[in-house]
Amino acid sequence: MSKQQSNREKRYQAIIDSAERLFTKNSWETVQMQHIADAAGIGVATLFRYFPKKELVIIAVAEQLLSRELGFFHAIQEKKLSGFEKIEAIFHQYNRLKAPDVIDEAKFIDRFDANIGDIEDYETAAAKYFEIRKEIAVIVKNIVQEGQADGSLPQGASMMDEIMTMINNFGLFARKLALMNDILELEATPDAKQQLSIIHDMYMVRLRS
Repeated sequence: MSKQQSNREKRYQAIIDSAERLFTKNSWETVQMQHIADAAGIGVATLFRYFPKKELVIIAVAEQLLSRELGFFHAIQEKKLSGFEKIEAIFHQYNRLKAPDVIDEAKFIDRFDANIGDIEDYETAAAKYFEIRKEIAVIVKNIVQEGQADGSLPQGASMMDEIMTMINNFGLFARKLALMNDILELEATPDAKQQLSIIHDMYMVRLRS
């Protein structure tokens, strides 16, 4: 790799990292391209050469966040665990009631998924994002097949769809609870942590059957 190409990649990464910090801590409307350029230590004209529109920066941030999640799934797939244990590890990973940074990332992805259709030519612009999602789904399917082969997960062709539904629902539910945690603390029990634990235990019982 030439020095020029290396510098370009470092600058690109600095832009994405700076944009991630800004977009996960502030509303998208208040973050301007000038703010991103200043945070990355570059001129705004340089930023526009990398990303002609703010929407493209937002997509790049979403791709970076999802790529981290993909890294987790790859790591889980390689571990010497039963299929059941790997599925349970995924549920623990999807527990969004963690550090504030995790909740901020969850808020970003929640809004991105809800509004991606508003981005012009989003299927092309966010093609990498959709590919990462597909890759995660393939890994989960492989884990289910491993679990059925080692006997730790229930057999049956429909079990694949059932487990995928469990993971998707648990992830969405955990994300919503994280976003509403402050509100739920003002209400009666069960609190957010208890609700997530109940759903987790229900799914684990089903997978052990």
